[in-house]
Amino acid sequence: MLKTLANSISWLNFPVLASLLLISGCSRQNNPEKPSALAQSSIVTASVSSFSRPLPENYACFNVNSLLVKSWENPDFWQAVKQVNPKLLRIPGGTVSNYWDWQRGGLIKNVREAMAGYPINFRDKELKYNASKLEAIQVGIKETNTVPIFVLNLATSTLESQLEMLRTARDLGMPVKYIELGNEFYFDVPNYRRVFPTSADYAATASKWIAAIKQEFPAAEIALVGVVPKPKDSIRQQNWHKSLLSSAMYQADAVTLHIYSGHGLNSPIDSNSTYPFFTSEEVPIILGQPFRSWHNLQNNNQLKLIPDNKQIWITEYNLFENIFGKKNQGKQQRVMGSWTHGLYALTMSLLFLEDSRTTISCNHVLIGNSRFAAIFAGKKSFLNPSDENMVVTPMSLSATGSTLSLLGEATSGMKEAQKIDFSPLPTLVGKKNFEYPALYGWIFHDGVNSQAVIINLSHQNITINLEQIFSASVSYQQLSENPQTLITGSEILKRKSGTAFPEIILPAYSITKLTGR
Repeated sequence: MLKTLANSISWLNFPVLASLLLISGCSRQNNPEKPSALAQSSIVTASVSSFSRPLPENYACFNVNSLLVKSWENPDFWQAVKQVNPKLLRIPGGTVSNYWDWQRGGLIKNVREAMAGYPINFRDKELKYNASKLEAIQVGIKETNTVPIFVLNLATSTLESQLEMLRTARDLGMPVKYIELGNEFYFDVPNYRRVFPTSADYAATASKWIAAIKQEFPAAEIALVGVVPKPKDSIRQQNWHKSLLSSAMYQADAVTLHIYSGHGLNSPIDSNSTYPFFTSEEVPIILGQPFRSWHNLQNNNQLKLIPDNKQIWITEYNLFENIFGKKNQGKQQRVMGSWTHGLYALTMSLLFLEDSRTTISCNHVLIGNSRFAAIFAGKKSFLNPSDENMVVTPMSLSATGSTLSLLGEATSGMKEAQKIDFSPLPTLVGKKNFEYPALYGWIFHDGVNSQAVIINLSHQNITINLEQIFSASVSYQQLSENPQTLITGSEILKRKSGTAFPEIILPAYSITKLTGR
């Protein structure tokens, strides 16, 4: 479940200015001295970049709001999870973890009182769910062949209780390998300040918990709550990492980050339009936002405070829209659930590979509704402002579920990741004339076999030559669709598969997974 403050979560809150032309190299339509648009007949050569990095075995991950999992013992749920190909599942989730009673398998009884001062509350129906006891979760973990990330409750539980939870999970057969020490305590809200008045208080508590956990689970990897704030964020957020640079940072194995980027639009919604509320001309603005967000993140001084020898676990990420509030206050979704949303989330996950410290990438969220989820929880899980009667097939895949399923498949069993270069590199121009690549991809190796994922974010079909990244014929799977199409199930998408060499055509607005040697 999303657990954020609207003014603290998005990396991008910039004025809108965009250009819409697919161009070669760094050209712009209004610059006649640079090359013209990439011709439809041009062939782009793909080659391996000089940048390579180890690929963790458990890179692909989903955050799980356990309140939305009605049954971990449901075979239909198992099958849906297998379709999105995760290696890790983050349980019991994000904000819920700070109010979680593991023995009940749900939220603590006095959750309303405990959450006093938090701007977003759980809905009444969510408080009734108690289907996530460890015994049930263990069944789901086993059947989906995944490994849990345990998010411990440092806010409303005790160290001894959480140690007992880890012991119980171990005795049930669940691997205790990945542990997070709470969720988003950096937000400057009353209930978090009551628990940890300052980030130094959190660091001191985390140090104590790490020592105790390592004593019983020496092989476990433990992550601290981290944040990379924007200049306008609270003083608490600005100073968070400075306090972690105590014994807690050196005792821990990793730091967690949550990354949510906006759509970049500030144009008014046409009152005569139907959802999604963006035009084809605005697609390059939206698809450029993950690149702008990543560029800004890499230049953030707070990120540089994380030592090179510490892992970064991105345990939540997705497109974020300001949806909390009344529509007449401008709290309106515009992009969520469209094919553009699926390409956006996939782009984010691939970009995280550029920082070798990033070892885990957990999309928010595994199951729920179309605003964030990879899997639709029920018939009414597609939230369409233009059609409140829209229904979907429960346990079918959303736009993000469809794109990330191919990434999970491509990275499974692979040990090395190499970025792919393209020449000539076609580029797009988005918000504030920010240039970003129309083609972006990575190739993954296990020593014998290779799998690649390439996205085409442009409105043109592009032919690429594969001879420098594969030595012989490759099999491929492709998903594509109009960027404004609402993905109410994976059957909506255009699918193509086959073999190709030495060239392959990448459809407009597509993801292609290649398998070969």
